[in-house]
Amino acid sequence: MADLDDADVDDEEEFDLTPLFLEWIEEHLAVVEYTHSDKSNAVWCPEWWKHPEAVERLWASFEARQQAKIDAAERADALSDWWLTHWDRHAAILFDGKAGPFRNCDRNLGHLHDSDGSAPQRVPFYPPPIEWSRPNS
Repeated sequence: MADLDDADVDDEEEFDLTPLFLEWIEEHLAVVEYTHSDKSNAVWCPEWWKHPEAVERLWASFEARQQAKIDAAERADALSDWWLTHWDRHAAILFDGKAGPFRNCDRNLGHLHDSDGSAPQRVPFYPPPIEWSRPNS
């Protein structure tokens, strides 16, 4: 019988949260979010995974939600805090039809339908010189 300390067991191996994340996205958006009512200016892209900003915001919200569920055992307001501190702030940007990541998309017409399929310009980035260091504050 092999010891649990054998080299075959990798303590550093991380659990892949992607399936849980995708399940959460589907359930959360299907049950909670109503982005296309007549009263809503919110937008959504059915191919949300093609928007890096949206993926990062959704992933951060998912991880914070997971932590809030754990914290709820000791803090009754943990899930409420998640809504106010995390989801409400991210959702306001995600579904913003003028400035959000889905602004050129349409739930029915698809990904980047308002921009002839071309992705918006990204912010230019030049790496600092090798000798650069963060200024002291």
